[in-house]
This record gives sequence, structure tokens and C-alpha cells, in this order.
Amino acid sequence: MVPCLSGEGNGCRQAAVAFARVVTAQARPETGSRSLRLKPARRRKDIMIMADTSTNPLASFHDEIMRDHDYTLPEALTEARRCLHCKVPLCRQGCPIENEIPQFIQALAQGNFGTAAEYIYHRNNLPAICGRVCPRENQCEGACVLNRAKKPIQIGKLERFVADLVLDNGLLDGKKKYPAAAAVAIVGSGPAGLAAAYDLRKAGYGVTVFEQASQPGGTIFYGIPTFRLHKEFVVREAAHLEALGVTFVYNTEIGEDKSIDDLFADGFAAVFIAVGTMDSWGLGVKNYTIPGVVDAASFLQKVQEVQLGEAMLADVPIRKGDTVAVIGAGNVAIDAARTALRLQAEVTVVYRRAEKNMKCLPSEYEEAKEEGIHFQFYSDPTAIIGVDTVEGLQYERQEILEDATMVPTGEFGVVKANKVIAAIGNRPQLSAIRTFGVHASDEGYIAVSSEPYANMTDRPGVFAAGDIVHKPQTVVLAMREGKKAAAGIAAYLQRRDSGAESV
Repeated sequence: MVPCLSGEGNGCRQAAVAFARVVTAQARPETGSRSLRLKPARRRKDIMIMADTSTNPLASFHDEIMRDHDYTLPEALTEARRCLHCKVPLCRQGCPIENEIPQFIQALAQGNFGTAAEYIYHRNNLPAICGRVCPRENQCEGACVLNRAKKPIQIGKLERFVADLVLDNGLLDGKKKYPAAAAVAIVGSGPAGLAAAYDLRKAGYGVTVFEQASQPGGTIFYGIPTFRLHKEFVVREAAHLEALGVTFVYNTEIGEDKSIDDLFADGFAAVFIAVGTMDSWGLGVKNYTIPGVVDAASFLQKVQEVQLGEAMLADVPIRKGDTVAVIGAGNVAIDAARTALRLQAEVTVVYRRAEKNMKCLPSEYEEAKEEGIHFQFYSDPTAIIGVDTVEGLQYERQEILEDATMVPTGEFGVVKANKVIAAIGNRPQLSAIRTFGVHASDEGYIAVSSEPYANMTDRPGVFAAGDIVHKPQTVVLAMREGKKAAAGIAAYLQRRDSGAESV
């Protein structure tokens, strides 16, 4: 039996009955019975920069909906019923956290909505988020056998359809309170931390999450623009964890406000470090320190802080009328470029390799082009032009050989720009890592082992996973690492509680 999403078993009758009301109400709208709220299909209108309707261009972010509209109930049922129910489900093999995809789709197709939700939440406590930002084309949907007909099942849209209904109707109420055993402190509330909190709480451990910011989610809250992921979903998924008994402590930085030693002194039996990478690598090109060169992650975070009312619009480094060059071609680069566009700047993305080598989601690239963002390929940045302010970005043209090797041509050019956004990745914050008392590489990545306990550092009882262990990855890959660490923590605590001489 799959664990019930609300904490009560027997197939989660509450959710199943409640979901059934949606079907009944749609089939017989004249009935007076209470039904679940079912949002209409939401389609994003063409980009409308708020130049003539608002003095704050960020005001439009919350109203802008993804082009890839949400399914209506009939659309979701029709799509789910296309599934072939393969004996060897390649879709699940393509999912880093092995979501029970065939089972939830089959339940959805049969109208068993509560069961579909149970299957989703069995492995994934962030489905409303993953259903929107996961690189599905490269994972579950990319593995779907129906790609042979160029029409894979839209797994992400089905996942978020069910998750939205669950969240919209308050079915994740956590009525069952798990008895707390040993207490675990989680440092950071990004996807790795939230996934670990979910698994550890279900296993019966007390969990407290310490977050240095004012909101949960880490990068998924502060790093992904609202037009791609409305922050309502992040807050509601965190609220589900609170309903299960997880405690969140905000505006508290471990290493500054509290130390790892303090956490152990407070009675925590284990500590899981799941902080993100906060420092920029730096461009490494000539003149990159002059004013007007901006780190992409910091830029995106500042925009989010403005939307929260925690910063002023004047604090955002990109202004209306700016000419912006964005260096990089990953998801962060495209997010930064599209955000700058919405701030009414003219944007060019500069990338040293070919279009086919871009790391971003293909769908995000296509949308960026449609919105009017320019792309310049085979251009390797070499210097920032300017003295006290940015005047342009110099690049050297690259040539691709038959073996895909990129070689410089000796030909240079300049992209006119008064701002440059660097989206070349972030690194751990070394000053914070040094306070944790664990071994880390010179770059700041924490070293962990797989034995005897997955993801434990060289300090007993201290575990780490996610971006702080390896270079930043996707949301679902961070969740996978968080789940591995949770299993390691549980094994460590079980052995400790069994009276073993050494853990």
C-alpha cells in the first residue's frame, strides 16, 4: 500500500472522494453538492512589458503564466489515457528519483485521482514544482516510448495537474502526526533539504530546517523567475512539511548565527548540510571587475527580493533601456536574459559554442527567441570594454572542427552593451564552509563518503548533499541526493540507537 498523502491509509479515501466531486460537479453542474476548486486552463498571453501601465515592470511577473498552459480535467484524462502501460516503463527509468509514473498515470486515466496523488507523493514531495521546472525532455518524457511518434506523454503537465488539485483543495493536511524519535537539523531549505526533511519525517524523526533567507526553497524560490515558477507553489509545498511536523527556522545562518557545535548542543542527533552555492566563479576575462558586470544568480535573487518587498527596485542592477550582454547558455543564463527583457532591456546572449551545445531546456530557448532575445554563438568572451562603466563585451570568434573541438580564429568583435550578466556558475561560500568543521576541497565542495553511511562527512553525525557536494544540478537531481542523505542519516541513527559501539 502506498502511504497516504494526508497521513491516513486505506487508499486515502478522503482524497479519492473529494476528487470524485470534481468529476460529478462537471458532469452535473446543476447539483448543489460541494466540489473541489478546479482552475480553468491558464494560457500565457504574449509578453506585455508594463511600460505604459505601471512604473514597476516587475509588477507583471506575478500575472504572467507559462506558455505551456495547465490542463483542464478533460485534457488531463485524455492525455493520461494515451499511456501504453509499458511492461518496462522507460519513463520511470528516466526519472532520477524513480517516481511511480506508470501507476499515477493509470490511476488518473481511470479517474482514481486520490490514488494518483498518493503515487506521486510517495517519492516526490515537490510535484507542483517538478511538474513545472524539471528538464522533462531529457528525463521521463525523453525516455517515453511514444517519442518514436514524436508525441511523448506529457508527464510533467499530468503531474502538476494532480499536484495543483491537491494543493488547491487542502488535501495535504498531515492529520497523522508522526512520533518524533531523534531530532535532525537540516541546514538549507533548497530541494535537497526539503526532500530529506520529507523522508526523515515520514521515518519518524524530528526535523528542523534552518534557512538563512526569509522564505523556503533556496534556489527554487530565489533563483527561478516567477514567470517560470510562481512562488505560491514553493510556500505551499513547505507548508505541507510543516503540517507533517517539520519545523522551519528562517533568517538564521548556520556558521554565522549558530554553529554546527551549537546544533549538537541543542540536542540534534545529526546535522544535514544542504546549502547552495552562493559565490560567483568570476568571469576570468580582462576588466571584469568594473561597475556594470553582474552575477546572474545575485541578479535573479535581487529581483525576487523586490517582489517580496525586501528590496527596492532601484537595487536591481538592470534598468529600462539598458543594453545587456548575457554570458552563458544554461538555464540560469536564459532566466537572467528573460528577466532582463522584462525589465525593458535589450538583451543578447553570448555563447562560445554552438546552438546544439546549449545546456538550457530547449523549450526555454525557443521561448526566449520568440520573446525577442538575440543569440550570438561561436563567440568566446575575452574582455569587458570600458573604464569606469561597461561599454561593450569583446569576444573572439570560434571555429568548430569535425571532432567538435572549438578553436579560436583570431578574429575579434564587440557586442555593444552597458551591462554584462555573467551566468557561468556559482561556487560554495568558502567562509561558511570553514565554520562547519568538515573536510572540503580547495574549491569549497564538501567531501562525503558512501560507506558506512551515505553522504556522511568526515565529522560523525554531519552529512551533506546537493550543490555543496558537487557543481549545481537540477531540482530533481538535488532531491535525489537529499533522499540518499536521508537514508544515510536514518541508518546512522538506527545504529546509534541500537547501542552499537561505534557509528
